[in-house]
Amino acid sequence: MLRIAKLATFAILIVWCILPKPSHAAIDAATVSRSIDRGIAYLRGTQTDGGGWVEYPGNSCGLSALCTLALLNAGVSREDAAIRNAMKYLRATEATQTYSVALQTLAYCQYGSAADMPRIRDNVSKLSGEQMPNGAWGYGGKRVSRGDPSNSQFALLALGAAQDHGVQVDPEVFRRAIDYWKGLQNPDGGWSYSGGGSTGSMTCAGVASLIIAQGRLGDNSSSIEDGRIQCCGGESDEADPIQAGLDWLARRFIVEDNPNGHASTYFYYLYAIERTGRLSGRRFFGGHDWYREGAEKLLSIQDGFQGFWSGGDWEPASVATSFALLFLSKGKRQVVVGQLEHLADDRPQWQPHPDSLRQLIRHVERSWGRDLTWQTVRLKDANVVDLLQTPVLVISGNESLNLTDSQRALLKDYVDQGGTILFDASGDFGCGNSANFQNSVANLCASWYPDAPLERLPTSHPVFSAERQVDIGAMPTNFWIYGVQACCRTAVFFVPQSLTCRWELSDKLFTRGDPQNSLRRQIDHSVRIGQNVIAYATGRELKDKLDAQIVLQPEPLSEAARGSTRIASLAIGAGGADARRALPNVATIIRNQAQVDLSVPDSEVSFEPLDLANVDLLWVHGRREFTLTADQQNALRQFIERGGVVLGTAICGDDAFSQSFRTEFNRVLGDRPLRSMPADHPMLTRQYLGYDIRSVTIRRPGQTGNTSQLRKQSGPPLLEFAEVDGFVSVVFSPLDLSCALESQNSVQCPGYKTEDAAKIVTNVVQMTLHQ
Repeated sequence: MLRIAKLATFAILIVWCILPKPSHAAIDAATVSRSIDRGIAYLRGTQTDGGGWVEYPGNSCGLSALCTLALLNAGVSREDAAIRNAMKYLRATEATQTYSVALQTLAYCQYGSAADMPRIRDNVSKLSGEQMPNGAWGYGGKRVSRGDPSNSQFALLALGAAQDHGVQVDPEVFRRAIDYWKGLQNPDGGWSYSGGGSTGSMTCAGVASLIIAQGRLGDNSSSIEDGRIQCCGGESDEADPIQAGLDWLARRFIVEDNPNGHASTYFYYLYAIERTGRLSGRRFFGGHDWYREGAEKLLSIQDGFQGFWSGGDWEPASVATSFALLFLSKGKRQVVVGQLEHLADDRPQWQPHPDSLRQLIRHVERSWGRDLTWQTVRLKDANVVDLLQTPVLVISGNESLNLTDSQRALLKDYVDQGGTILFDASGDFGCGNSANFQNSVANLCASWYPDAPLERLPTSHPVFSAERQVDIGAMPTNFWIYGVQACCRTAVFFVPQSLTCRWELSDKLFTRGDPQNSLRRQIDHSVRIGQNVIAYATGRELKDKLDAQIVLQPEPLSEAARGSTRIASLAIGAGGADARRALPNVATIIRNQAQVDLSVPDSEVSFEPLDLANVDLLWVHGRREFTLTADQQNALRQFIERGGVVLGTAICGDDAFSQSFRTEFNRVLGDRPLRSMPADHPMLTRQYLGYDIRSVTIRRPGQTGNTSQLRKQSGPPLLEFAEVDGFVSVVFSPLDLSCALESQNSVQCPGYKTEDAAKIVTNVVQMTLHQ
């Protein structure tokens, strides 16, 4: 019989290996959500019977609009009584000051009712008309001023949001605003409020305002000229004021106060940081995770009894609480795509189309019905946890990828852990020849996957239909999508003609136009491909920004210590090498957390008696049909009869492998064939010191119309088993376990999420040791 390892008597808890170990205070999405709920409760409690909040003297509805905006962004339903009353109040109030008009407009846009469109248009007219000749805005109404950057940034926030909702804004308004902000920038790259030294809040205002104005003008590298798309040619030798502002923030970033600013503007500064980080796609300023550090600071100073924040006379509790809620709620928007900064000194090379991801996210948000975001990842100082913060990584360029060996290994680790890479060649329509980029991508993929070439994907692949149907005929001549299949998924995509160029032009899809216009169709179907890649890579299952990133890192397990439990993968020639990391990964989890001393050979074992003699649990997986010789059947029969246990699983839920496994092992088992495991079987309970897995999540790919969908259901795992002499000797999962343990949660795997797959294997190991 099998050796029995000494075990702890408490239930096993799987704790994933997280790299690197966090040095920050313990904070997670649930903690932040509770903080947001308490802030919402405070604002509810201070709302007046009329639906608004107590305004600043001499102002119309600015503070009420700010509180309403905060509640909407914090997740309070449009149907909630507090929101209905607030909107009734705002609609009944004529805004006169710039702050009030801007915030009222932002609240209307966030609420998203078609009935408010005339009000938004009126406010756009009002703001446009009150812009000063120098491009600034003052307080507006009856108050006369020379204009200031604070009013100006809120006016641009409102105008940008209005245009995103289909209200046309005179382009000259944005052009004058750009000139104003460029002229106001200090030599150090920052901005100030009234001509003094640069401050954190005003530098954020300058950066965000330029991003908004330039984005709404389409003032980017891509353009349409003479009836054709021009992907490059918009570059300028002029220093980039946005980058200069971001560099200032990187040098000066702190969350303790507003850098060089007044203490009374602290919460105003944090809200500005959120806008700047989100609009620029930056998760880090100078190595600082601005959202995590800001959230930790806010939670530490929130009132412990009433749940408000307060910053003094200029930022009373209602204002400070609104700014805090806007930071916490908008800043934690889930990331769906990122751009890799792989050449720090050559921005046009790694980011030839700076506004592309912001534009793509607008379309994904509309399709998914929720707020999302994107980010930039610096390869220079990134680790695999940093990369995994974005599920899809876009790598652009038209020159050879000059990556070090460690960088190549890092990107491969990112893919192995479940990330998806889209290589985007920016070498068409004015951008030069991208042959060098294409060759380096092909060579990189060949080194990662020597047995899986980079090849044309068939139109039946989900990249053509996962979210929206793509007509390849709408794309430029010779356009195609290439990919590499890794385990159960396409982990790497390549397009030889730039998608990011066309995404950058996709704001045109938010305005009326002939849907059959060839350029409009080309842009539309380019966006569809981007949406499909994101939907395919994520299955719409996104991590919260504060969630710990799961990194499956197998430890060396090949040394078989005396008395250890030995798990080995059987060489049956059925494609098990496609998920070669699955067994080491799960063995590391079990050894570390279950206190079971495990060992795993470096390579598969054969059917030879000496190879099987010291194996306790035999892992049998694959993704194609196989047959066993009489000698191989006899070797397995002897292995089972001496007390060994077999765990089989079909990689990617492959039907051919499943049928072969049942046929061949029923021959081995004779009159003790495989049968379905009942939902109350002891192996699915805690009887063997494992998990209660009588209810897990089963994932199945499917089709709804022309689009791919991931269907999920809860219930007991679908397992088959066979007993010999009263002991379970074979367990088989026709649904995938291997790819879920190879990398995280491939949406093409008919099977289990990573955590459930690990629990199932843990229970099999525990049963092997205890039955």
